[in-house]
Amino acid sequence: MIVREAKIADAPAIARVNLDTWRTAYRQIIPAYYFAQLSYEKGESRWQETLKNVKNTGDFVCVAENDSGQIVGFAAGGCERTGKYVYEGELFAIYILDEYQRRGIGRQLVRTVATRLAELTLNSMLVWVLGDNSACRFYEFLGGEKVEEQQTSRAGVALKEIAYGWRDIAVLIDRPA
Repeated sequence: MIVREAKIADAPAIARVNLDTWRTAYRQIIPAYYFAQLSYEKGESRWQETLKNVKNTGDFVCVAENDSGQIVGFAAGGCERTGKYVYEGELFAIYILDEYQRRGIGRQLVRTVATRLAELTLNSMLVWVLGDNSACRFYEFLGGEKVEEQQTSRAGVALKEIAYGWRDIAVLIDRPA
């Protein structure tokens, strides 16, 4: 598995991983009609714009490729977006295709994000996750502490979001994948 910096040319693959992962991870949480209105093309456009702007924002996106060079996961990070927390950095997104989960790719992507944050002298990290998502256990396994819960809405459904935080991301960098 190779983890590398994303390029603009990766936007179609990132959009596909993003949408396919949403469809599998959130199928029991978010109504099917919401997914029906989403498309790879819209996602690709959004990711192209994001990848064009990373140099201006200080944010970053990395991808995980399988042995065939296919992008099977990605993660995005940067400065914590609200300024409301003591955490300096934020893991904005991490998505891995269902068939590649539980192989250490998530830990490798989190380590890469934490390393990039440390290079930016952002030594703590926050991540938001839907409360009904199995990813909560993943963040707890990695030592994330529950920081806050809040209500949000997607597709007209009230959902709980949970923030997990690491006051010192060195534990993520030093942790074996």
